[in-house]
Amino acid sequence: MVIIVQTVVDTFAGPVSVLIDEGRAVKISLGQVFEDVPTALVEPFYGIVKSYFEGRTKIIDFPVKIEGTEFLNKVWQEVRKIPYGSVRTYGQVAKIVGTSPRAVGLAMRLNPLPLYIPCHRVIAKSGLGGFGPGLEWKRFLLELEGVLL
Repeated sequence: MVIIVQTVVDTFAGPVSVLIDEGRAVKISLGQVFEDVPTALVEPFYGIVKSYFEGRTKIIDFPVKIEGTEFLNKVWQEVRKIPYGSVRTYGQVAKIVGTSPRAVGLAMRLNPLPLYIPCHRVIAKSGLGGFGPGLEWKRFLLELEGVLL
């Protein structure tokens, strides 16, 4: 895969970078800018992410290219259904897709497109659970969406 460009949105919590290949997002990074990748303000990616962090957009929806196993795609599709401002536990998602909470956690860890696949909305039954970019980001995103834990 040849990565063409990244667009970077500055937020209160740090930069959000979207890698774009042939007009489709392939990876989103929270808190860092990708090294050695040209940066440009690419629409609709920049506008949608900026609008989300300003509280004007509740759904991150733009062209994407997701590569994963059948299982990963099944979990990611289910997580994508979790509404803005809502959470589900790893166990709740696992029950729907017919797997274990641990397997759901693995799928969340392998999610290349946080925000688009809102894995921050998946929590442990007794707390936040994990989050690749860090629990500070998870708390920030949930608070942004009005979730009180």
